[in-house]
Amino acid sequence: MEVSKSTRIYAVFVVIILLIAILGYTYYADAEAIQNVFAEVNTINNISPKITSATLTFTLNVTNPSQRDITDLSSIFDIFISQTKIGEGSFAGLSVPAKSNVFKEVTITVYYSGLADSIINIFKNWKQGQDTTLTVDGTMEATVLFGLATASHEFIATSQ
Repeated sequence: MEVSKSTRIYAVFVVIILLIAILGYTYYADAEAIQNVFAEVNTINNISPKITSATLTFTLNVTNPSQRDITDLSSIFDIFISQTKIGEGSFAGLSVPAKSNVFKEVTITVYYSGLADSIINIFKNWKQGQDTTLTVDGTMEATVLFGLATASHEFIATSQ
């Protein structure tokens, strides 16, 4: 039995449409998962002062509430203490399984010139027995569609 040329063309067309639909769904589901990721500053682990700078180490709790695993998550962000920018940071290569969270320790160097404006607020908070708020404001990005594309989403994480 011989298959006609028009039947073969129709079959190829149907396969192409199915592939586009599968790839479209995969991209949409992966991108939606990244949109739902959120981060919280879990703890400020250590502040190591030096002559012209300080090394700040804190832990981010990155949560993935979606049904899809997120791989190769990276982020660039600005760091604020009491609403004053003190530095910038980043992380890369984080994987967060579906319906779980991952703790990521982040170390940054903060130069005292960036801290100068926030020191007054830190001392006020300390005098009043209040914690100083650390805020991380940035963008998360991860690979989607089997690593062929990326999706990103902005986030703000604040210590409590």
